[in-house]
Parts: sequence; structure tokens; C-alpha cells
Amino acid sequence: MRLWVRPDQLAKLNITIPEIMNAVKAQNTVNPSGQVGSQPVPKGQEFTYSVRSQGRLQSEQEFGNIVLRANPDGSIVRVKDVARIELGAQTYNLEGRLNGKPCA
Repeated sequence: MRLWVRPDQLAKLNITIPEIMNAVKAQNTVNPSGQVGSQPVPKGQEFTYSVRSQGRLQSEQEFGNIVLRANPDGSIVRVKDVARIELGAQTYNLEGRLNGKPCA
């Protein structure tokens, strides 16, 4: 996921890049799950239920809704207010080859 920040919006709202990075790290976590009713269980326990929870954020909309700041007046500043979010490749430095020759 790429965040293309708008410097003018950051300056206007007095938000720094480390604040954005910390918010993304804090709100894009893996939530540990487990089981209810697994060993050791009391006598008569017949069922075990698996607990599933939402993991890391996956879409541009989910990243855009990360909260950067809650203001005293009740308004909220989100990532989408200060950045353009897009899903992109980790690297664009690739060469296509077939039988050792360049290709598309």
C-alpha cells in the first residue's frame, strides 16, 4: 500500500510523517485468536469453537479510514484527508525475458 501525502494538508493540520507511520503501525495489526473450549476442559465439555478475528488491513478504503487524530471538537482526521492511497507493487524494477531475450 502506498500513501502519497499532501504536504500542504500536513502543514495545514500540523501532522508529521512519523505520526502517520505510528498510526498505520498501531491500527494495522494482526489480532491473535484462539479457541474456546479447547484442552484442558471440564468434564462434560463437548464442543470446541475456533475464534477468528480480522487481520491486517487490505484495501485502500480501510487504510484511508485509519484515524490520525481526534480533535477536541469531535472531528476526526483520517489518512484519506491528508494522502492519496493506492495499492501498488513493491518494486517496478523488473525485466521480462523469454529464452534469454527481452520480451513484453
